[in-house]
Amino acid sequence: MPPRTLRTAPLVSGAAAASALALLAACGGAGGGPAKAAKDAAGRTVIRVSYPTNVSNVPLHIARERGYFKREGLTVKPEADLGSGSTVEAVVGGQTDMAWANTVGQLTAYSKGIDIKLVAITDLARRGSLQVLVGKDSPARKLADLEGRKVAVLAPTTICVLAIRSALKARGLPADAITFTPVSPPEHANVLSSGEVAATCTSDPFRTQMVRKLGARSVFDTESGPLKGSPVGGYLVASGFAEAHPKEIAGFRRAMERAARYANDHPDEVRALLPGFTGTDAEVAAAVVINRYLERQDPATVRPLVARVASAMRAYGLADEAIDASGYYARGEAARP
Repeated sequence: MPPRTLRTAPLVSGAAAASALALLAACGGAGGGPAKAAKDAAGRTVIRVSYPTNVSNVPLHIARERGYFKREGLTVKPEADLGSGSTVEAVVGGQTDMAWANTVGQLTAYSKGIDIKLVAITDLARRGSLQVLVGKDSPARKLADLEGRKVAVLAPTTICVLAIRSALKARGLPADAITFTPVSPPEHANVLSSGEVAATCTSDPFRTQMVRKLGARSVFDTESGPLKGSPVGGYLVASGFAEAHPKEIAGFRRAMERAARYANDHPDEVRALLPGFTGTDAEVAAAVVINRYLERQDPATVRPLVARVASAMRAYGLADEAIDASGYYARGEAARP
C-alpha cells in the first residue's frame, strides 16, 4: 500500500511511527486485524475497543451503561490502554478490533500507507483541557522559555505537538526548539517532579490532578491560535474490519452520537464516571475541563474536521506533503433519521 500523500509522505521520528512502518512491511499494507468479529451468546457482535483513560472516552462508557450499543446489536468490550499512545499496532495486528487514537497520530499512520479507517471522532478541544505544565518552582513563564528543553507528550505525533510547533512558528522559533519525549500521561506527574523533563503536555484528568496536587501551572494552552476547536481523537479500525462490518460501524456511530448528546447535556454524570475508569478521585473529577463531544458522525461533519488537522500537519512540519485523507472515513450503512 503506497503512502497516502499527494506526493511523498515524510518519515516521522519516534517509536510509534517506526512500529507502524514495521507493521506496514509485515502486513503488506493490508491493514491486518480480524476480518470478522465474534458473536456473543445473544447473537450480538462483539467489538473489543482499546482506549486511553482520558476525558475523551467517557461517551464510550455511557453508551455501554445506557444500553445504546446493545440497542444496535453490539457488545462493546472496553480495554484500557495505559501505554504511550501507540494503538495503531494493536488494531493492525488484530490484538483489538477498534482503538482510540489522537487525530494527528491516526493521520500520520494513515499517510504512511497503514490500512486503517476512521469510525468516529470523539470530541473537540476546549480551553484548559490540554496544557503545557511546568513545576511550581520552574522559572518558565511562557512557552518560549522552554526552548532547548524536554517536554513530555503522549506520542511524537499528537495535537499537542502540532499546537506547540504552530506556536513556536508564530514566535519566530524553529520547530525543533523544544524536544518532545513520549511518556504515558499517568506518568507525567512523576517525570515532571523528578526533573526528567522541563514540562509536560497533559490532558484531563491528569492535567487537573497535577495542578491540584503538585502545584503545576500552565505556560501554554493548546486551545489557541489556528488549532482552536480541533478534533482531539477518535476510534479507528483496520480496513478489513471496516469492509466486513459496515452495519456494525453504522450502529457504533449511532450509539456514540446518542452518548455524546447525553454527555453534553449531563456534565455532572461525565464527572461522576471519571473515577471509575481513570483512577482519579472525585475531587479532581469535579474540576476537570470537559471537551465538547461530537454529536454527529456523518461524513459532512467529520471529513472537514479531519482535513483541517491534515492541513495543519503540513503547515507546521508534521507532514512534508499534503495528506490525502479522502479515503480515511469508514463506510457504514446509511444513518437512521
